[in-house]
Amino acid sequence: MFSVAEFTDAIASATDQLRLVQQELGAITCPAIATLTINLQHLTLESIGELLDDVPSGYRKTDKETDYVYVIRLPADKRHIVNSLWEQLEDARKLANDYCRINRENANTDTLYVGRSKKLKSRLTQHLGTEQHGVFSMHLQRWATGNDAEVSISYMKFERKEDLLVQAIEDGLWVSLRPAFGRKGER
Repeated sequence: MFSVAEFTDAIASATDQLRLVQQELGAITCPAIATLTINLQHLTLESIGELLDDVPSGYRKTDKETDYVYVIRLPADKRHIVNSLWEQLEDARKLANDYCRINRENANTDTLYVGRSKKLKSRLTQHLGTEQHGVFSMHLQRWATGNDAEVSISYMKFERKEDLLVQAIEDGLWVSLRPAFGRKGER
C-alpha cells in the first residue's frame, strides 16, 4: 500500500528536481532564434511547404535529444484582429473539433501560440495547414486566410536539455506572452 512516507519522499524528490531546474534556468543563455513570416492570405499547401522547407524535421538520428520551443505572432499593429480570429475559430469549430483552445482571458495580445515540439516541421505544418485531422492545433489555413496579416514563427533549438528545463522555458514564455490560442503546459 502507498504510504504517507512515500508521498513525503516523492515531494522531497520533486523539490530537488525543481531546485536543479531553477539553477539551470539561472545559467541558461538564449539560443539562436530563427524566424519565418507568411501572410495568412497566402497559406496554401505549396506556400507552407516552401516556408517550412529549411525547418528541422526532428526525424534525424542526431535530433533525438532536441526540443524546439516556438512562438507564433502577429505584428504588434495587428493585435486588434485577435478578437476577429477568436470569432472565426469559433465558427470553424462548428465543422470540426480538432482546434486548439481559445484564451479569451489573454485579450490585447499579439501572440497567437506558444508551443514545444521535437518534430518542429510537422507541428508547424499542423498549425498552418488544413491536414492532420484529429490533431489539436490552430489549422490556420482552414479558417484564417481571409485576414491580411503577416504571422511570424520564431523558434529556438534546445539540445540535450532536461525535459523539466525546456518545459519551464515554454511555460515562462506562455505566461509572459499570453497567447490567444493553445494551452499552457505539457501535453
